[in-house]
Amino acid sequence: IIKVRLQTTSQYTGMVDAATKIFKDEGPLAFYKVSVQFGGFHYARRQFEARNTLRGLPPSLSYTQLYASGAFAGLANSFLSGPIEHVRIRLQTQPHGANRLYSGPLDCVRKLSAHEGVLRGVYRGQAVTLLREAQAYGVWFLSFEYMMNRHSRVNEMERKDISAPMIALYGGLAGEALWMASYPFDVVK
Repeated sequence: IIKVRLQTTSQYTGMVDAATKIFKDEGPLAFYKVSVQFGGFHYARRQFEARNTLRGLPPSLSYTQLYASGAFAGLANSFLSGPIEHVRIRLQTQPHGANRLYSGPLDCVRKLSAHEGVLRGVYRGQAVTLLREAQAYGVWFLSFEYMMNRHSRVNEMERKDISAPMIALYGGLAGEALWMASYPFDVVK
């Protein structure tokens, strides 16, 4: 949210100022309100936990279920990321000057929709986006959860006791795994 605010408004003097004011004015949840991925993941996770409990199993998810929950998060996210990326790419690759095709993002959406319809215009390339996002977030959540669980097991500690720097490290490493696993789909897109 900080990056978006800095790109779309001039009311902040920098990153720290934006973070401070957003926290003060909107509270800590403001940093998570646009997270379709985490909402999708936790929805799928709760469904698996309920299913496991009904089957007489522990509610904790298997690694396959963690991957599937992450993949669901990616699918949910793709319905936003696909059109946004498509419009961004169209705007970035259009001719400059008098030959510009679009005056901005909304004009691009209007013209794509008018020419090819919403599905064939705005959502063009969505099949690859679905595959990429499912794979990307499946791998991210699987990798992150595996590292967190392994850290807890090896160090004989509860997850809540893992330090913030280690959590950040595992998040970053999971991000690298995300890109390694999804990059082939991104190249096709």
